[in-house]
Amino acid sequence: MRQPVILLGKGEVSLAAADGDVLVEPEGSGLEGIEALLARSPRAAVVTSGGEEGFFRASLCLERDVKAVVLRRGAFAEAHEKELATRARSFGRELFVHDDRRGYERVRAGNERVQVGAPEVSAWEAAVRAAGRSKRAATIGLDVDVAWEEAAEAAEPLPMDAPVPGLSENLEEVAFTNGDKPVLYLVVPARSLDDVRARHPGAAMALARAEAFPLAVEGATGRRIEGASGEATVHVFFSTDPDLAARAASLWEQGSSRNAAAIGELLGYPPCCTAAFVALADRRNNAALVYVTAARTRALGASFHPLLDVAVRRVVPFTPCSFGCARAASAAARVVASLPRAQAEPLTRALARPVLYLDEARAVAFEGARIDGAAITFESARFLPAPAPLDSEGEFFARKLFGALFEGGGTLVVTDDAFEVRGASFTRRLGRTSPRLGVLLPFGGSSG
Repeated sequence: MRQPVILLGKGEVSLAAADGDVLVEPEGSGLEGIEALLARSPRAAVVTSGGEEGFFRASLCLERDVKAVVLRRGAFAEAHEKELATRARSFGRELFVHDDRRGYERVRAGNERVQVGAPEVSAWEAAVRAAGRSKRAATIGLDVDVAWEEAAEAAEPLPMDAPVPGLSENLEEVAFTNGDKPVLYLVVPARSLDDVRARHPGAAMALARAEAFPLAVEGATGRRIEGASGEATVHVFFSTDPDLAARAASLWEQGSSRNAAAIGELLGYPPCCTAAFVALADRRNNAALVYVTAARTRALGASFHPLLDVAVRRVVPFTPCSFGCARAASAAARVVASLPRAQAEPLTRALARPVLYLDEARAVAFEGARIDGAAITFESARFLPAPAPLDSEGEFFARKLFGALFEGGGTLVVTDDAFEVRGASFTRRLGRTSPRLGVLLPFGGSSG
């Protein structure tokens, strides 16, 4: 019996001439329903929706060994068609467009990649460079006029979120100790290498480079900038199998980007997450990856699993293919389950909160939150410790600005143009401007 053809999306198409079974995505089934169809090993997929809903369905099929993916002609912008064609080429698949009048046409890959689901990345990174280390960096993507500056100066700074006492700085080491990872990969200061090695006495160690290189992390975007000023760091791999550690180090030296799939397998990452990462147009901007994952999660109808709340704490070191990925959530659950109860319980509570995420320097978690569609009603807010912080002046101003916006709780609504916090007797409105940063991540929180 021939493998089936699957139909994904809400558009209507005619497959009267299809040879064999045609399986249709059940309405409202979300990611689980799509996964069930992909488990049937379809020979082709027809994506009937456009926009992000269709884009991420098509990309998912290309990542999951579907040999041919067909789009409705005209359903996508040309740049998005070409981005999907580039992804198809990288996975050895074929992408077509079709309509009844002109039939099938193969889509050719483009010269420029497009990061679908993220704010305009080049404008974003240019704004970060232009702001430098100053208070201006706290306002990127926000329309902060004189009135808002005055309100921020008069406000109490948003409280910093409290860390979980005693929690390991690198939970990837916990996963390695658990036996969930064939190879452990760390980027550590050269001066700390002996201490790190002592934590894994039964494992072989391999360095990707014998020479230590300075590594800086750009505030806000989280981009790693190698060779910049800063402390010398080394890329180190551990494994109980010396050959695996050496192979991982060799692959990294040969090119971590082009060998991402093989390295991901050695590091024990879920294959679905590795494939989604390999498909990305740009993997350098860590903050953009959060936006893309959120957009993909919504487009595929997946949930936001609290253990994958990367804005609060990265329990798993890889980028999940969606925030509802069952394999990624299972890996995170194993890490949390191995922690002492005094750490596991507060960590679980901390992760189960909705977050307004702007970038790797500015994110806010909401306490006592209730989610109602695109709105979040909350009692209070906390500023999250930053993986890629601004300088002290910029961070303090950001905390005061969000303190003015979120003081006393209320209902947060995010529109294309503004963040609005509504209370019984007030509405506060902070405008959004290019590149319009800010995405609601509805982890945890009760439903209203």
